[in-house]
Amino acid sequence: MTKASAAPRQLHPATALLAAGCAWIVVMAANSPWTSAGVLCAAWALGTWYSRSISVIATTLALSLPTAASMLVIHAPYGQHRLAPLITSDGVSLAAELALRFGALMACFLAAVAALKVSDVAKWLQSSRLGYKAAYVVGTSLQFLAQGRLVVQAVRDANKLDGVRMRPRNVLSRFIVPVISKLLTQGAQRGEALSAIGFDRPGPRTLLVPLERSVTQSCICILFPLLSAVVVVATWI
Repeated sequence: MTKASAAPRQLHPATALLAAGCAWIVVMAANSPWTSAGVLCAAWALGTWYSRSISVIATTLALSLPTAASMLVIHAPYGQHRLAPLITSDGVSLAAELALRFGALMACFLAAVAALKVSDVAKWLQSSRLGYKAAYVVGTSLQFLAQGRLVVQAVRDANKLDGVRMRPRNVLSRFIVPVISKLLTQGAQRGEALSAIGFDRPGPRTLLVPLERSVTQSCICILFPLLSAVVVVATWI
């Protein structure tokens, strides 16, 4: 099997975000732990498939476990069926259900992000009504965390080569200030480059190759909202 065939097919950004939004609606409308668990497992499976790692699962747990602990503290003592001091069975059950729903919602978002590429988002936005400026702003924002991580690593490596150990008295001057200065310098350099190529000038311009949405993904974009609407209506009846 070739590398191209081994890699998962890239989703159109609109498809990924629409699917995540529909999953949010289904989870909130159904308000069922079984629905939340099913959506959570599906999001974990898809996120793992597209990211080729367990980062979606790990991030979901990192976000959900503190929330679950707070839910437990808030709801566990105030149920009707007491199991122990400050612990009730229905309170624990409610806390678990809310934590599971929160985890499902976070997993949907993270799975959608795992299926996206910054370049695809930029291609999609530039051909939309938002235009090329929105594509640049969103693309730059999505790349900021990765760029910031590289700057942080560079500053750490520089301090390590210089034999400097991070302590409370020098963390501001040797770490925080250099990181902020480097990020501001990079932003200024990008601004100068954009000005040089006439980013703000009116008129036609060269655009990235637009994305094509497959027939299957087009059908998904029609089917998922309909299914979400059916779930919402069914919960109201």
